[in-house]
Amino acid sequence: MNWVLFVARRYLKSKRNTDFLSLSSLLSMGGIGLGVAAIIIVLSVMSGFEKQLREKLVSSDLHVLITPEHSFPGFEMGWAPKASVAALPALASMAASPEVALMSYQLSTEVVIRNGNKVSGVLVKGVEPEKLSRVKKSLVEEALPQMLVDREGPNAVRFPGIYVGKELAYEMGLIPGDFVTLISPSQMDGPFNNIPRLKRFVVEGIYHFGVPEQESHVAYTPIANVESFLRRKGMISEIEIALQDSTRSTGFISKFRADLTDLKARDWNDLNANLFASMRLERLAMFLILLFTVIISSLNIVSTLTLLVQEKIKEISILKTMGATPRSIRGIFVWKGVLIGGSGVAFGTLGALLICALLKRYQFISLPDVYYDRTLPVTFDAAYFLGVPLISFVIVCIASYYPARGASRLTPLEGIREF
Repeated sequence: MNWVLFVARRYLKSKRNTDFLSLSSLLSMGGIGLGVAAIIIVLSVMSGFEKQLREKLVSSDLHVLITPEHSFPGFEMGWAPKASVAALPALASMAASPEVALMSYQLSTEVVIRNGNKVSGVLVKGVEPEKLSRVKKSLVEEALPQMLVDREGPNAVRFPGIYVGKELAYEMGLIPGDFVTLISPSQMDGPFNNIPRLKRFVVEGIYHFGVPEQESHVAYTPIANVESFLRRKGMISEIEIALQDSTRSTGFISKFRADLTDLKARDWNDLNANLFASMRLERLAMFLILLFTVIISSLNIVSTLTLLVQEKIKEISILKTMGATPRSIRGIFVWKGVLIGGSGVAFGTLGALLICALLKRYQFISLPDVYYDRTLPVTFDAAYFLGVPLISFVIVCIASYYPARGASRLTPLEGIREF
């Protein structure tokens, strides 16, 4: 065994160490371990939330969104004739691609939805039957046929149906069969002046995609209802594409981007870029905040080694008298700091791995209903379980170097004076 490491281990277990130094070493080890464990656990949980959010977003079939550019002929206030858009060669090529599971033409508009005294702003999407059938597969509540008419008998009136999200239904107290009024900001001519467009709908069902933001602000109805509401027969405002594999959305757009001269294509990553950027920033902020725990604990190593150097002045002088070089003396105290900090890093990493495994298996922490899931999601990312310990270990080595350098600069005469 290298004699430098042997002496460092002897100093670590020396009975001559004071109780204060032993306690300081334990506190440094524990602080570093807790800091490393906290960083890994927090990053793993936050990555779990992001992964869960991505899964929820792609579950809604919106993988690629195609909208008009302002220069596209035939567009007016974001609307275009479906016949002219469908005839574009780029869209025909997209529709024929084996990567496409569904291409849906839609007519969307922002409206105010009113139920009694409660109002809310929503985006109403008029969709084609195939897309609407996918929405119906996610229904958690559905109205019975007799609930969709205003009155019974020969004068019964069946109102157009609308499907609202679970969050919106909760906020406005809606249940299947309730009647709501949609108010469009676009005005129409009235007998005295311009008046807003109004239309009454009946809630046919309540869908649940697992994304609260979408469920609070998006409602679906057959495209014919929106055409009638806006007086825009045969018009569309956007095209939604669902892919067989949502992870290939960026590559899919790049293949057709050159042909989409009059249209703008964005995938689900671009549509939620601000959300993902804020989550990455939050994860970075949490990492930096918790990293200060490791730095503070490393400062305890500095103070512990500095006090140990003062205690071991005689031994250092003897070693130098026997021929030990400044590099060897420096190595003794660096090794001692590495043993203290490295043990904390190892225990923290193992503790984080154990806690993450328990959270993954038993899910014993419950969350409020506002979250996508009721339990903490956890991911096992090698970058966290290897990168965080490595960064912490580098900090420990840097913290150990300063007092070790001071010990290497002591002269034999300084220790002899202590006798």
